Amino acid sequence: MRGPRGVLLALVLLVALLAGCSKGPSKPALNLPVADDTVRTVAAALSALDISAAPLASSPAAAQTELTAVVAGMDGIKPAVTTGAITYDPANPAASVVLHYSWPMPSGPWAYDVTAPLVHNGHGWKLSWSPAVLMPQLNVTNRLVHTHTAAQRGAILGANNQALVEQFKVVRVGIDKMRVTGDAAVASARALAAVVSIDPDKFAAQVAASSDKAFVVAITLRQGSVPAAVATIGGAVGVEGTAMLPVTDGIAPEVLGVIGDATPDIIAASKGAVLPGDQVGLSGLQRRYDAQLRGTPGDKVTIVGRRPTATGGGSASPSSSGSASASASRTATPATSASGSASGASGAAGTAAPSVTPVVVYSTNPVQGKDLVISLDLAWQQKAEAVMQGITGPAAVAVIRPSTGGILAVANSPGSAGQPDATYGQYAPGSTFKIATSLALIRKGYTADTIMSCTATANVEGQRFKNYSDFPSSKVGRIPLKDAVAQSCNTAFINEYGTIGGPDLQAAAASLGVGIDYDAGFPVNYGIVPKAASSAQKAQEFIGQGGVLASPLTMAGLASSVAAGHTVVPYLVEETKPTSTAAPLTPGEADILRQLMAYTVQTGSGRVLTGLALGAKTGTAEYGAGANLPTHAWMICFTGSDTAIAVWVKDGSSGSGTAGPIIKQLLS
Repeated sequence: MRGPRGVLLALVLLVALLAGCSKGPSKPALNLPVADDTVRTVAAALSALDISAAPLASSPAAAQTELTAVVAGMDGIKPAVTTGAITYDPANPAASVVLHYSWPMPSGPWAYDVTAPLVHNGHGWKLSWSPAVLMPQLNVTNRLVHTHTAAQRGAILGANNQALVEQFKVVRVGIDKMRVTGDAAVASARALAAVVSIDPDKFAAQVAASSDKAFVVAITLRQGSVPAAVATIGGAVGVEGTAMLPVTDGIAPEVLGVIGDATPDIIAASKGAVLPGDQVGLSGLQRRYDAQLRGTPGDKVTIVGRRPTATGGGSASPSSSGSASASASRTATPATSASGSASGASGAAGTAAPSVTPVVVYSTNPVQGKDLVISLDLAWQQKAEAVMQGITGPAAVAVIRPSTGGILAVANSPGSAGQPDATYGQYAPGSTFKIATSLALIRKGYTADTIMSCTATANVEGQRFKNYSDFPSSKVGRIPLKDAVAQSCNTAFINEYGTIGGPDLQAAAASLGVGIDYDAGFPVNYGIVPKAASSAQKAQEFIGQGGVLASPLTMAGLASSVAAGHTVVPYLVEETKPTSTAAPLTPGEADILRQLMAYTVQTGSGRVLTGLALGAKTGTAEYGAGANLPTHAWMICFTGSDTAIAVWVKDGSSGSGTAGPIIKQLLS
């Protein structure tokens, strides 16, 4: 049995044995301070690719010149550099530090570690600079070049998987500043802009601001559609290629969006996924689903030889070192040619540089973008756009398939001036909203035959209401709900303002897909039904005014709910189908609403659609201020061929007289 002294001796021996088997934290020799501050400063400088003021053992200015030459072909990509362990020489004023590099490549991070040497020169710890600090394979004869290959962009497919946007052969027309310079280049830019119908001031400014070797694209045209006059403009050239374009020019531009060069904001927000010159979605679905459609690019980093300089020394000026990116291929030099061969720099001025065999140190292959499937029907969309083209002033149409809620077409007239009125307009829907008011009454026990009071005028809290100017006098008096809807009697509904509570109207509208915001896969106004601040405002809301706002898509969705017999929330993107959060529309309620809308076609203001639609509702809504207010004209309908349509015209005389003929054109 061991005594206390024996136990203590054993413990001392065990501690000594363990100390001999494991190394403690490395410490500087010669009582020097630790190098932590130096390595943090070095890491930050390398992350910025700016070591001009870093703590280096050699000239920071010379080191910066060399670093600039080494990374000039990296497309401006900068690494994130963090520090690892520092190991000190036990006998000398020297150490090494592990630097963790992570380059944010468009395809994903490229990471590796480098062990960099440090020395203490009596004035503090310094980094011993050489190109190997950036990567072990680098030296005075070589440099890095990044090659960026865009992935094949995904298509946008419509109903029945019919392509709406797909790849076409194109010609990128622009000004080549290697062929024309200075004021002549600006003059050519203006001349080209006039020929291809783009903004001459904007394009001239782009050309003036670009480098003297740039090819500045003015427009991308389908192959075979380049105007002959382009060939007469100095410096104007066409570069053949491919691009994703709509199958027909101008189809659903506000929805599908456009593709173009990445803007500085998009590049910054991408966190390295997008580089200057990349083609990205700039608007509409192309922008919202850009990451999906764009896919993942391919990236390659190659070590190639440095070009010799006039002064020798193995360095190249930044301007002489180009990237091999696809986006910069016009300015690529022999050192970044497709063959990858390059000559290295000589250590002495005026001598030929040794050959350096290119070495690929990082490579990923592009991954094609994923197609986006939407509900738009090409035939319906083309027909809707053709009809809208013939309308003077702002107008819009939406077409929906009630059985699914899929949006078949949305189109705006030229008078809408590019505004997405069909999907995002916010206009009082007028009497078309009486279908929602009717549902609120049905939930109070009303049927199509319930008698209502259609008076010549109505007064609520001192506000006087009347019917439209051509309202048939024979319908003034006691009439059933179906006549109040078919003849669009304002006062019959307003006289019921005490029957329906404010939440009742909002709930009824929501059951028809109106007044609740959903994500349809793109910007949509599903309607606004505000809480009424007074009885007078509530009475206004009963007839689709008083703060009630809708788009044609909103009201086509309402008609779809009636036709389908359940709440329909219109959608566009197949993978983003909204689910209603409202109290559901019941089959019994929908049956009465269908009766009301059918009776409107049979006997009322919807007779213009006899033989074309099973049910309809017209509406007008005053807007503005003062006497003799202008009106929005509306009409909604559903057909026996699983379609529901809503048309809005900003300044129309009536729903049946202005919007009705437009729907008739669409259905004929």
